[in-house]
Amino acid sequence: MERECPWKEKAMQIQAHEEDLATQQDSRGQASFTHGLICCFDKEKSSIRLDSVIEEVVYATTLNGVPYRDMTCSPWDVRELVIGGLFTSGRIDRFDQILNLEIDEEAGTVTVETTDDAGAAGLVVDRVLCPEASRDRPIEPMLTAQEVSERIEYLEGGSELFHRTGGVHSAVMVDREGELVAWFEDIGRHNALDKLAGWCVMNGADASDKILLFSGRVPREIIARAIRIGFPVVISPGAPTNLSIQLACEHGVTLIGFAKNGKFNVYTHTARIR
Repeated sequence: MERECPWKEKAMQIQAHEEDLATQQDSRGQASFTHGLICCFDKEKSSIRLDSVIEEVVYATTLNGVPYRDMTCSPWDVRELVIGGLFTSGRIDRFDQILNLEIDEEAGTVTVETTDDAGAAGLVVDRVLCPEASRDRPIEPMLTAQEVSERIEYLEGGSELFHRTGGVHSAVMVDREGELVAWFEDIGRHNALDKLAGWCVMNGADASDKILLFSGRVPREIIARAIRIGFPVVISPGAPTNLSIQLACEHGVTLIGFAKNGKFNVYTHTARIR
């Protein structure tokens, strides 16, 4: 008797998961991931199973008629990503400095035009603009130790796309009471934070009394973005670096790392944790 091909059987399961895909929609109203068949090994035993695979796209960006950069990113919230990238790099300082922004999904291109006076002054750190004014930020209590643990549990519990695919980072803005303000995800940790930055620029959001929950490691370029956006507190389950700790200390940012299971390390400006 001829044995039915396991790949064919699993392929039929893909069609059965269309409703499941529809429940995981991004800002485009489309599924955030695709289903694919993989050969999975558990020790020495193999099996064919259906897996959720995160999507990735590439956009070639032109700024004022000149090739600017190629962006590899998740295919949602691209407008926020572009605006946020221009803001964190210091190419713009306000939303009204963007004259035109066109995204062609089929061609994979982004065209941006800005005003002649676009840009901002400050110290450039790893291609990110850090404003000097943030060094004068007051250090006042904002969170209890219990609230820090609750915030990171909120991030962990809400990261459904990560749990499904293992392929995205999250950048989340919450207020002092822990209420969600904005949540952005991307395959790149820098992109996730740039998307959040873009949303803040587009909506005139003030981050000076908000908290950043960040899912990945916190090297210097991540802290530089948090400073540019204006966050006083950054909480992550990941590790900081010596340079990110130094930059956070200089700019008055409370940097919290290895936050998980009720434990965390405060590396700078502990006075914000009471």
